[in-house]
Order: sequence, then C-alpha cells, then structure tokens
Amino acid sequence: MPVEHQRHGATAAAHSLLLAGYSVHLDPSLNTLAAPDGDRQAARRYLDRLAERARAAETDQDVAAVLAEIAAPEEGLLPQLVQSLISTWATWGERRREAGLDEGPADQLMEITSSLSNHARRITQIRNQAARHTPPAAAPGKTVPPPAPSPAPSARRR
Repeated sequence: MPVEHQRHGATAAAHSLLLAGYSVHLDPSLNTLAAPDGDRQAARRYLDRLAERARAAETDQDVAAVLAEIAAPEEGLLPQLVQSLISTWATWGERRREAGLDEGPADQLMEITSSLSNHARRITQIRNQAARHTPPAAAPGKTVPPPAPSPAPSARRR
C-alpha cells in the first residue's frame, strides 16, 4: 500500500478512536490532518473538541473519558504538562545556579509544578469515581414506595 494511503488510514483510525473516547497518540508524520506549522493550532483544536465532549457528556462514563484524557497517568494532558514543566525547571534552575542568579523563580516553578501534579492525581481519583458503575436514575413519575412500617412490638405478639 502506498505511504500516503497508510497515512490516511492511520489518521482515520486515530480519529475514530478519539471520537469513541479513547486516548490516542498518532505520530505527527502519519497525521494527514496536521498542518506543517500547525502543532499549536492542532493542540487548540484538540482542547476545543475535548471541551465540547465535556459539555456534551450525558453520563458519568462520558465525564470519566474526558477526565482520563486530561489526567491519565503518563498519557494525560496534565502529566505531560507536568513533565514539560519539570524539564523547564531543571534546565532553567541549573542555568541560573551556574550564573550565580537567584534560583527563587525556578524554585517557585517547581512548587507550582508539584502542586499541579498533585491536582492531576486528584483529578484521576475523581475520574475513577465517575467511571464506577452508577445505577440509572428512576424514571420520572415512577417512584419506589417506601417500605411499609413494621408493626409495633405489641401487635406482633397477637
């Protein structure tokens, strides 16, 4: 199969999986939807679609799927952002230290990054709660009657 057909097939498969709620990483060289300089625009489109899915979520499982893309360990948006911030902190802090400059701003970045990482873990816990099976709500007008009160102890003895 020609390379261009393979790229279109990979892009279509990844897009279908994304629409089904799966987290997908497609090598940029295979993505036929990506513009050559469009990484930032593609990221914005992805976040816009994620927000649309969040607004359209009708079940806890729908919410869990969105939260999984945001905070899933290693593959989620927040953990990847945390890794980028850690890399920034490490190199920036080292440059400032070697230059004899105040490391305070780099240290603040690391504190904020640590907090963001903790929040990502908490979001994952919330996602796990949302993913648990919840019983469907009763249909309107069909309420279950409360159990009948048990007879008084003196009435039971008769």
